[in-house]
Formats: sequence, C-alpha cells, structure tokens
Amino acid sequence: MNNNEIAKLISYSCITGFIGDAGLQFLTKYMGMGGPSGWGLKPYFKLHGSVEALFIAGGMMSIFYIIYFYILSYPVNWIYLILYGIILDLIFRETMLFPSLDGYYKHLNYFWSGVWGAIPMIMPLAFIKLNNYIK
Repeated sequence: MNNNEIAKLISYSCITGFIGDAGLQFLTKYMGMGGPSGWGLKPYFKLHGSVEALFIAGGMMSIFYIIYFYILSYPVNWIYLILYGIILDLIFRETMLFPSLDGYYKHLNYFWSGVWGAIPMIMPLAFIKLNNYIK
C-alpha cells in the first residue's frame, strides 16, 4: 500500500471515529438507547462534552492507524485490524486510561467490548474497498 492510500485510510479512520462518536451520542442522549447509563457512556460524554468527545474519538482513531502503519508496520489485513482493535480495547479496559469509561466496561463483557473495539478498526478499510468497488 502506498503512502497516498495509507493517508486516505488514516483520514477515513478519523472520520470514522468522529461520526461513530456522534452516532453514539445521538443514540444515548436522544434515542434513550443503552438504558439509563447509555451503555455506560453517559459519564464519559458528560465529562468531556459533546464536541470534545467527537475530537477525542477522531484523534484516537487517527493515532491508532498511525501507530499501526508507521510504528508497528503491519500490513493492510482484515484479521490484523480486527486483532489490533481487540488488543487496543483490552489495553484500554485493563489500564482504565479513561476512568470515565468505567461504566462502559462494566456494562460490556470482554467479548462485546472487543467486538466494539474491532469494528471501528475495520470500517476505514471497508470504506476504501467500497469506494474502489464503486469506481
């Protein structure tokens, strides 16, 4: 994969984080999904605010992809991205890097938080593949 394609994936990852966070905020705040705690995310959104949370999600997704390509030098591969997302989720769960996500990790078991850690990692690649297919 050349640098332009990697840059596109990093850009898509930022957009994925931004839009994914916006979707979660909408579902928990306005649609009442996830119960009273919003899947345990309401304390996180309350602490960081709606706009800040969007930028945190977009920035973190970009950083995750930059680490994936430029530090770890992993290839573009569905399985690697899934495993990477699961490992990142496990690291965040165990280190409690964001204490305000404690409710989220209490709400979801290891399996489901791993699934939700993997999904955003593969979405940018899915968007690239879809875009190339449509062309």
